Amino acid sequence: MNALRPLFEPVARPRHLAIAVGLGLLMPGLGHVYAGEVGRGLKVWAAVLLAWVACLLGWARWIFAPHLPAAVLGLAWLGLQAVLARDVARAVGRAGRGFRPGPLNHPVAYLSIALGLGVLPVAASLHAVGAAFVGSVRVAGAAMFPHLLPGDELLFDRAAYRDRSPRAGELVVVDGPAGGLAVARVVATPGQVIQWRGGRPVIDGRRLDQEAITDLAVARFDAVDQARLASLDGFVEANAGRRYVVTYDAGSAVTLDPVPVHLGADELFVWGDNRDAARDERAGGVVRLASVRGRPSCIWASRDAAGAARAGRAGLEVR
Repeated sequence: MNALRPLFEPVARPRHLAIAVGLGLLMPGLGHVYAGEVGRGLKVWAAVLLAWVACLLGWARWIFAPHLPAAVLGLAWLGLQAVLARDVARAVGRAGRGFRPGPLNHPVAYLSIALGLGVLPVAASLHAVGAAFVGSVRVAGAAMFPHLLPGDELLFDRAAYRDRSPRAGELVVVDGPAGGLAVARVVATPGQVIQWRGGRPVIDGRRLDQEAITDLAVARFDAVDQARLASLDGFVEANAGRRYVVTYDAGSAVTLDPVPVHLGADELFVWGDNRDAARDERAGGVVRLASVRGRPSCIWASRDAAGAARAGRAGLEVR
């Protein structure tokens, strides 16, 4: 029996630093498992996973901007990998050339650990945060032009209106008339009476203050968007202390004079900043508070009609 024992004992296989570091890049702590320090590797991954969840929740609730946090976290990730690489190198050294692989020292085991303890928890945390706090909406029409362009992809805060109702002048994400989501601006709030005179909103008998704009100009517009902008006139509208630019077609008078609307206790009146386009697209009107899905925060991506990325749009704050 003693003569047969070496046949069933694992063959000594020294650990390779490059493989250990590579596995650590795939999942922090996996390089330690490769070097035989399973307990230490799992502790490293647990600490990294907790830090990831904390950063994700912090971003969703307080920062909510796409680029600066990503850059900071990217640098922090590189620093963490440098520290872990040194620790993995020590683990490989401690394993020595006489290291005998255990049950977890197999490519299938590494893949299972990476998927089960790495990919799945990260994916689950992303899904949970997305369902509870962060959503994405794509601008389809010109109802918010030039503030928002068709093809803009916006992040919105799902929790913004859980503790209060939207206020006049704020942007909201609501259920669209043809399904999906849409972005519009709150013109009137529950209990108010809204009517239009010459395309100008009148709230509870008072016209909203408007200030003329001599020249509409928006930076980083391409030729198509600049041509569209040149066909518009605009003014700055003030509503409940918030100021925003409203546009309309320069070649046609605004004729939006429906009968007054008395809003109920659970109703808002929303409309697009491009008044003519919003009318043509039916992108506005009376909506229920239950149909409000959140408040847009920033643009995370933007593509024109041809599918080309619009340089400079990503990262712009939306108000």
